Amino acid sequence: MTDAEYLDSFNREFWRTLHGPGVAPLSRLQRDAICVMNFQAELNNGGMDQYLLNSSGDFAQETPDVFRRIGAEEAARILEEANAFFGLSGPPTDREARMAALLALPKNAEDRIYALSKEFYDAEDRGLSLADLFDEYVLSQKGKGGG
Repeated sequence: MTDAEYLDSFNREFWRTLHGPGVAPLSRLQRDAICVMNFQAELNNGGMDQYLLNSSGDFAQETPDVFRRIGAEEAARILEEANAFFGLSGPPTDREARMAALLALPKNAEDRIYALSKEFYDAEDRGLSLADLFDEYVLSQKGKGGG
């Protein structure tokens, strides 16, 4: 199986699981995929505050570790800084609680969260590609039973 075929197979199985039984039965690698995908989509659509406000933020606590696994240290640092505004335990996984906490942040925290979005966009401009890093990571796991 070529790398492209393997990635295609991984993606088909990921979407089949996600649209079928949902998030709970996802493998670790598939869960990593949802973390990367949600972060990328929300950041590019509306910034860090949108990521944290939406259901994608349910994964905010675990996503920095995913970024480290795939070699995206700068993305991990950026998200960890945003997560720190929620205290030591990070953003609540419950969306309503997270929304309330985010909306209660002081103006200087809101401004910094906005600036973190720009830092991520700047990192992308310098060549950070979460999708490419994730694909490389998936391929590195080929044959390890993590798919």
